[in-house]
Amino acid sequence: MAERFSRKYRIMWNQNGGEEASYHPPMTPEKYAQAFLGFLEGTPVDAFVSGLGWASGYQVIYPTEVEGMEFIVDRIESDVPVGTVKDWQYAENVRRIWEAGCDPIRIRIDEARRLGIDYWAHLHMNDWHHLEVLDGERNILSSRFHEQRRDLLIGEEGTAGLPEALRVAMRWFQDYRHDEVRRLRLEVMKEACSRYDLDGFQYDFMRCPGYFRHGEEKASWPIMTGFMRESRRAIDGIAGAKGRAMGFAARVPNTVDGAERLGLDVRTWVGEGLVDILIPATLYAADLEEDITEWVELARGTGVQIVPTIEAGYRAGHTGGVTRNHYHPPAILPLDLEMINAVAARHWRNGADGMYLFNFFGSAAFYGLDTRPALDDIGNPLRLKHKNKKYVVARSEPGFVLRDRDQTFPNCLRTERQIPVELTADGVDVAIDVADDLAEAGQRVAAAELSLLVQNLTICDELSVSFNGTPIEPGNPLRAGGCHRQSAVWQRFDLLETAPPRPGSNTLSVAVVRRNQRLAGEIPLELTDVELGIRYAFPNGPWEGTPD
Repeated sequence: MAERFSRKYRIMWNQNGGEEASYHPPMTPEKYAQAFLGFLEGTPVDAFVSGLGWASGYQVIYPTEVEGMEFIVDRIESDVPVGTVKDWQYAENVRRIWEAGCDPIRIRIDEARRLGIDYWAHLHMNDWHHLEVLDGERNILSSRFHEQRRDLLIGEEGTAGLPEALRVAMRWFQDYRHDEVRRLRLEVMKEACSRYDLDGFQYDFMRCPGYFRHGEEKASWPIMTGFMRESRRAIDGIAGAKGRAMGFAARVPNTVDGAERLGLDVRTWVGEGLVDILIPATLYAADLEEDITEWVELARGTGVQIVPTIEAGYRAGHTGGVTRNHYHPPAILPLDLEMINAVAARHWRNGADGMYLFNFFGSAAFYGLDTRPALDDIGNPLRLKHKNKKYVVARSEPGFVLRDRDQTFPNCLRTERQIPVELTADGVDVAIDVADDLAEAGQRVAAAELSLLVQNLTICDELSVSFNGTPIEPGNPLRAGGCHRQSAVWQRFDLLETAPPRPGSNTLSVAVVRRNQRLAGEIPLELTDVELGIRYAFPNGPWEGTPD
């Protein structure tokens, strides 16, 4: 039997699949390889995690023998509605690759090997990408197993008691109480691991998080744990037959409680060594205050690695400086490089074994920001130590909006956060966790700036602001005659000399001293965004002109 998987990765890069959808067919094998792995050539990324198809929940890009799973080429050649032009490009490019005598996944694996990167496959454990406006209409990303077996869905009754936005999505998810549902995922995993030269396989329980009827999650722990035991045995058996270690990972909610509320008994999984890597994660928007300490403590001494996810976007109460009529906050914005640095620095400090990047391949196309330069810094805590960072306080927004419907998953993710919060004379405290030690860094530090976005602030209002108990004043106070076209005002405070941030928890305190009396009973003051930026001087920090 092969030895147990123990390799540690600096950066695991998730490329869900579907890059074929971005290219006009046909793609050459060379273009196909470059489309998937060209992002990573020469970077510190040492594991590539990709789907068996685009948003692979019910279809794959190779001829499968698993009953219920379908080959995407068969779907495009049938009379099933296509869905979108991008869906057609995806399926047509896969069809043309096979026509040329090539296996798309083997092309990716060969390219990963050339670059010295391990290749993992992953499977969506539930999925909604095939649901048009979440109303159950089929397209080529689905399969007859989902379309025809409505008896296997969580359904309307199974979502009773959940918020309406969550019910809209979860009623279409398959219920893991049913043997057929679990069998499909197990058999797909076994087929892929046997068919391809994989370094590991990942179950993605965060695409999309809902597996049991509401109220039955905890009672269903033994069902899912039994499924994980069976999966572990299968992985080990295949690895033993191949004579080498093969990893097994699970992407789960980013708190232990959230995973358990979803029906995943992660404590038992860790205790029994059912997985090699646990990947705490959110859905679509990053948790910029995430603390993985509880995961690290849970896994201590077990050999299970904790590799937290960093998502490419986050929830903001502003639009990132973009001004358009009818484009109003809150919005999903891209994490900039300094935000990525801050999240990664906290994860390393708290004991992470590596970083897992999700949706980063789409940052440039979705958000207009190329985040690949972050790869050179975040894989090594020493490299990251004196890089610029921006710590952002998370918002308790309902979630991202999909097809005009708020999509939140309070069944497994935190939804209530410190901000937004109304400002009053009683004052509010906001905690900011910082990984940097400015006292130790000394003259390496160039700046430490606190930024507060206050809604409805006027020149007739007065705030009292302190940081760790030290009163601070904005460097950009409102002035009579000053022009400001927005109702939200950024107040910026230079902390370096007066109240430098300390490593660990810091406390921002804000209270109202005086209100605009004409507005006080009608329009509240609200703190909607908090950012703490730390900049380092050249040569650790970026070159920003002639030094003093």
